[in-house]
Amino acid sequence: MLNGSRYVLPRSIHILFFSQHVRFFGHLHPPKFHTVDDTLLSFNRMLRKHPPPPIFVFDKLLGAIVRMGHYPTAISLFSQLHSKGITPSIATLTILINCYCHQAHLSFAFSLLGTILKMGFQPNMVTFNTLINGFCINGMVSKAMAFRLDLMAKGYPLDEFSYGSLINGLCKNGQTRDALQLLQKMEEDLVRPNLITYSTVIDGLCKDRLIADALRLFSLVTSRGILVDVVAYNSLIHGCCSVGQWREATRLLTMMVRGNINPDDYTFNILVDALCKEGRIVEAQGVFAVMMKRGEKPDIVTYNALMEGFCLSNNVSEARELFNRMVKRGLEPDVLNYNVLINGYCKIDMVDEAMVLFKEIRCKNLVPNLATYNSLIDGLCKLGRMSCVQELVDEMCDRGQSPDIVTYNIFLDAFCKSKPYEKAISLFRQIVQGIWPDFYMYDVIVENFCKGEKLKIAEEALQHLLIHGCCPNVRTYTIMINALCKDCSFDEAMTLLSKMDDNDCPPDAVTFETIIGALQERNETDKAEKLRLEMIERGLVNDEARVVKSGAIAG
Repeated sequence: MLNGSRYVLPRSIHILFFSQHVRFFGHLHPPKFHTVDDTLLSFNRMLRKHPPPPIFVFDKLLGAIVRMGHYPTAISLFSQLHSKGITPSIATLTILINCYCHQAHLSFAFSLLGTILKMGFQPNMVTFNTLINGFCINGMVSKAMAFRLDLMAKGYPLDEFSYGSLINGLCKNGQTRDALQLLQKMEEDLVRPNLITYSTVIDGLCKDRLIADALRLFSLVTSRGILVDVVAYNSLIHGCCSVGQWREATRLLTMMVRGNINPDDYTFNILVDALCKEGRIVEAQGVFAVMMKRGEKPDIVTYNALMEGFCLSNNVSEARELFNRMVKRGLEPDVLNYNVLINGYCKIDMVDEAMVLFKEIRCKNLVPNLATYNSLIDGLCKLGRMSCVQELVDEMCDRGQSPDIVTYNIFLDAFCKSKPYEKAISLFRQIVQGIWPDFYMYDVIVENFCKGEKLKIAEEALQHLLIHGCCPNVRTYTIMINALCKDCSFDEAMTLLSKMDDNDCPPDAVTFETIIGALQERNETDKAEKLRLEMIERGLVNDEARVVKSGAIAG
């Protein structure tokens, strides 16, 4: 239920970025305007003065508006300055570049660089950093890296802000290894990284599950006497928990406490959530108790994680009791809290209790989401209560919630398990006209229709994948080959086997054993032996295949 890290590192980068602008303006102090309206009133008053104030006063107001995130407003005010014939400074133009970058108008931003040169200003690293950051926040990291090389070739040395923006951009783009290399280059250039830059890379490494690299970097940071904050610790603890390194997570928590860094509610939420997902509910309850003892108040995220842990162990009654305690403590449950309980009840066939909670959601004017409907539809389908399902689907559509792949998979699974198959066939043909089916859906169709001797529909499903350039997976092919063998359609099965390599989906041991077993039953030992030799040449193991086959495509 947690989203990796609640702390948004890019915002920290932006804070540093604005501090760089303040340093560049020199005479500009942080504005004391609290609202954009206050700033606009002051701007209009100054614009009416004769003569108008110096440009740096207007720069101060524009900077205040940009800090509030009103980029279009700042651009509009600049146009007013221009119409009044007020000459901008390099600071004014840099602010405008920043606005265009945040509005994803990179071409306009770069054209202003030409304006700066035409006006006789010498661009400095603040201006260049604004453009680098603009590329990065718009997901154009490769262009930012190319611009960086161009700047270095022209003799402009990168500073901590340049590197910080690039490293943050690389991490957000999933290029954590490249970010780590750039961090090393930064140190080689004798530009000292700050804690935010280190934390950005540590967070990226943890999200990529490169925990060993993250811990090495963490050790390097602490060995240099840099005081690591709760944000970096939380990234590391979350990363260690995600790969089951509980001892390391505990060590980090101990280091935090010994270093007088208080774990916050998010730290505890990470631990509770991870332990619950691992089924270690008793330990999660222990962390919850420690959290309460330290005076950290659990929020709805904490309760949700613990409730989900109880539901995963089919202890829905305990989850409901925890839900009630949460309400008594004054916390207002959201849809996610209800979803956990509804899903838990549906999994143990207590759909009536789930429907009571569903009504409660509507009474509280909360809006059920697709996950709510899918849990209820799944529970009702398994109990065969299709009239109730139809009512839910109608209500879902009335609320503007369109069924997704999960919804259709639930229907297909339910229809395929009951005869006749006509409803499933009709639904499949309806789906392929609109929503793009996933592999699970095809496996359901192929496996169930093959068993029901509806090979034509199964072949239709397979053909639909191929026509749309989407290669079926090995399981889908194997299910289809198994059905063709049982139908004594060996030529078609062999043709399908040959197509697997052509479609970059090489057969596995199960696929080979499926055909070999069928050929042996028909005493076609020569063909079977030929396939077995091919299987050995590919390095596939026979015994393992037989074990897998018995569970994968039996029947």
